[in-house]
Amino acid sequence: MNAREILVVASPLSTWRMEPQHGLAAELELVSASLLPSEILHSHVSPDHTVFTVTSSDSQLSLSVSVGQGFPKKESVAVEIKGGQMGRDEAAGWIDWVQGKLEDWDEDQDYPLYEAMTTHFLPLLAPVGTTPSPPPSKPPALAPDVPTVPHHALLVSHHLLAPSKRKDLHALSSSLSLIGFSKTGHPGIMYAIGDLLDLEEWIREVKSWQWLALRVRLAPVPVPEEAGNVVQKGQETGARGGKGRGEWTEMEKVGEALEWLRKRGGEERAKVLTDIGIGAGGGKG
Repeated sequence: MNAREILVVASPLSTWRMEPQHGLAAELELVSASLLPSEILHSHVSPDHTVFTVTSSDSQLSLSVSVGQGFPKKESVAVEIKGGQMGRDEAAGWIDWVQGKLEDWDEDQDYPLYEAMTTHFLPLLAPVGTTPSPPPSKPPALAPDVPTVPHHALLVSHHLLAPSKRKDLHALSSSLSLIGFSKTGHPGIMYAIGDLLDLEEWIREVKSWQWLALRVRLAPVPVPEEAGNVVQKGQETGARGGKGRGEWTEMEKVGEALEWLRKRGGEERAKVLTDIGIGAGGGKG
């Protein structure tokens, strides 16, 4: 980041600190701190609203967020997903998707804007080869006894060291019948496979713990080739209506994490880490 970009990011902070009741200074600092090296935040402040954008050299998409008077009420926040070659239908799909995600907005949270950005919107700035398409606004209902397509998700934090967090990850993943691993040390990596609703609950719970720069690097997406593997692993009757207790592994090195991923899905699966710059130099660490 060059001097000009630092100035652009810093300028609204000094303005917002003049109005601490809005809480926007702390929110923007948290969002800025969670950005990857390929991502840049630009902002513009006017008397009645603030607009900031997040762009990434790895993505065709960008985010534009407008925060008006009345923050942190949901009505004061508007999020727009932009793309250079986005058609009308795709743009309409993203508008519906954004509105659905903003339904989760909770103005009573300490940092509602930061929570929404890191949970729903920043993960969209994936590498170009995996740029997501807008999902359907209403997924089809599933019969209770029909197996669902497994999903997977990835969380990355500055570090994972505390014994209490490591113990809680084992317990939580077991209770939600998830399969996955946590890589301790620097950085902290948490990868899980399971049902969509269970993964969403897992992310909400883990995010509620105290972290330094926790980031949802892969929001839950389907992994169709995992269907057989997940069924085989759900041997035990237990938590979550008899789906099994899951299987959670703890490791210390990035290379071990990459090997775990390759065993389940080859090099394509390992890309969930290498595409974000973890282990790309050979898988050691």
